[in-house]
Amino acid sequence: MSDELDDFTANLNSGQEDIPKPLGAPQPKMTPEQAAQLQAAMQMKAKFDATPLKFDDLKGKVDLKYYGHAGFKIHFLDEKQEHRNIYIDVWSDNKDCPEADKKNPPNDVDLALVTCGQLDHSMHAPFLMMASKKENRQIVCTSEVGLFFEMFRKMPPTLFAKMQPGGTKDFGYCKVTMVHAEFPSTCNGPEGINFPGGIGCGYVVTIPHHNISIYHAGNTNLFSDMKIIDDLYKPDIAILPIGDLMGMGPREAAYAVKHFLPTPKKIIPMMFGTFEVLTGTPEEFEKQCQ
Repeated sequence: MSDELDDFTANLNSGQEDIPKPLGAPQPKMTPEQAAQLQAAMQMKAKFDATPLKFDDLKGKVDLKYYGHAGFKIHFLDEKQEHRNIYIDVWSDNKDCPEADKKNPPNDVDLALVTCGQLDHSMHAPFLMMASKKENRQIVCTSEVGLFFEMFRKMPPTLFAKMQPGGTKDFGYCKVTMVHAEFPSTCNGPEGINFPGGIGCGYVVTIPHHNISIYHAGNTNLFSDMKIIDDLYKPDIAILPIGDLMGMGPREAAYAVKHFLPTPKKIIPMMFGTFEVLTGTPEEFEKQCQ
């Protein structure tokens, strides 16, 4: 998927801005590579347009689907019995992403939440927007990450719900609160140049119709203000990184559970085993929680 997205992005970045040209001036010609990229993008769009809107079957009132690494999908029926689908940090190139979703990306996206600008958290959010058939789909992210997408992915501002930690946006079927995380945010730009992406964040997704709140911590270190998140938002489920090196390991995540997050009824580990350096395991996390 990443190769296709790169081609799609290259096409969008190939100088198609609406820049006035003098009357009679020769129109610039596309290079063979740009023409091939344009054709590939058009074929991809045609494929998406021809694919009917598809929803995963619900097994409960609110379902969670794991996409590997930090990626999750929250799906449920709203008050009007409409399917709602919230994706968080989906990066389909990781080894644990379901193969079916690598070949046929989901087209039911209402919201794509991005916790930081790093590629393993953000790179497929624009792709989800392109594939989705939901009319009011949006990416939820910091202002800095949103601006990066607008500038370098040529995405319209209407596709973003930009926020900063502490802010809450009510989408009707859910409320999304951006919360603090101890992690930088860096956007990988053209020619390998990195751009500041503000600060990393986590999210609390509250679904009033089903009386449930889910805390996705993002890629973060342990910090004591997790207790404030617990006190304010009373999450029923907490999703925490345990891989170590690039964020919390099993010991730190277990400390968070014991001392700062007493409310959640379920704790879900994430960001382990994707790369060799992410050595934390669910077994060690469970042991540390005892």
